[in-house]
Amino acid sequence: MDFGEEEYPYTVFQRYDNGMYAMRFTLRGHKQIRIGLGTRDRSKAYRLAERKYMEAEIRAEEGLLLGVASFDKLAAEYLSKLENDAGDDPQKLKAYRYAKGVVDRYLVPFFGRKNISAIQYKDLVEYTAWRKTYWTTGDGKNLRWLRFERGHKNLKRKAPNTEATASTMRRETSIVRGVFKQGVEKGFLKASDIPKQDVGRVQHKKRPSFTKEQYNHLLDVSQSRIMEVSDRPKFLFERYMLHNFIVIAAETGMRTMEMFNLNWGHIEGFEEAIKKPVVEQEISIFAHGKGRLPQRFIPRKTAISGFEGVYRAFQRQFGKMPQKTDPVFCNYKGERITTFNNSLKTLLKAADLEKDAFGNNYTSYCFRHSYATWSLQRDPPIDIYTLATNMRTSVEMIERWYSDVIPADQARRLRGDSEWE
Repeated sequence: MDFGEEEYPYTVFQRYDNGMYAMRFTLRGHKQIRIGLGTRDRSKAYRLAERKYMEAEIRAEEGLLLGVASFDKLAAEYLSKLENDAGDDPQKLKAYRYAKGVVDRYLVPFFGRKNISAIQYKDLVEYTAWRKTYWTTGDGKNLRWLRFERGHKNLKRKAPNTEATASTMRRETSIVRGVFKQGVEKGFLKASDIPKQDVGRVQHKKRPSFTKEQYNHLLDVSQSRIMEVSDRPKFLFERYMLHNFIVIAAETGMRTMEMFNLNWGHIEGFEEAIKKPVVEQEISIFAHGKGRLPQRFIPRKTAISGFEGVYRAFQRQFGKMPQKTDPVFCNYKGERITTFNNSLKTLLKAADLEKDAFGNNYTSYCFRHSYATWSLQRDPPIDIYTLATNMRTSVEMIERWYSDVIPADQARRLRGDSEWE
């Protein structure tokens, strides 16, 4: 039996099974809440109900309501977990900073203190629309600069002022799910309750890669730039390191993350190989980037010259051989390098190789694409199953991204060259 439904923001009722009073109410952003009042006395039940309701309102505002958790609280816990898991790993720290930027600028301002269990599919649809136009017609349309702190320095970069692409939205989806999974771990909802976020289909464009001629030209320009600073040790070391990074990237097909995680102990048979003639040199590499455990693969023999170049540069710079725990790619001080972006951009500009024929920017990742393309263009080509295994990826990914690469023998047949007549 219900009482006072029009007078109070909560409903007090008497249970039919035991005669005890209970209450039910709904707070904004939360599912309906039921509380047993533990009495058969009507007046006492209403006094208790008023107090329980006020306590619930206060706790809800603070994100502490029993059985529920606000989005912003779980987002903070999720970021704290990412930061702790990252430790000193530069790539994980980079992922943490990216997630923090998404949470602080988009997710918390939109969802705020809303109960995580009250966020449904329609809410994510609204969020996706809001996020896509944030920089064009939304909250960020008038912002010109983004300011942030990095290494105790106050920095800024230009605001994008463009609509978010499906690719960007898909990347940010993992962060949204990360907050929901934090709620699952805390017991505030079930994994099956996590709503799906539909960000639209990602349009797969041709991945830019270098032709052999472009690659050789880039190395020639790089070599010239090294000679320009032969009397400046710091610049000489850094440019020489970049030069060999390019050789290794193009001749192994490694992901940039895998390369920056690489220690000398991850290269099997290297010291023995450099004592032999080139035709007899063999090494294998244990790469780890996307996966938790290193994966073994076989690089081309031509990659060994790049590793030897870095090895000799380390010896000259520091007067000793690198240890197994030393990073393969280090700066002038011996610290692990985590990016060549700026120096590579400068080199690409000097070589007039900033964009491909389709207007796509060349980046360090293009060397991996070049490796795959050249492997499929070899005569005879490497079969995609072997290539996928050696590149630590799936056959599906090779077929999706490189299906337009025509092996040399097929090209001759298509041209109708006489040897195939």
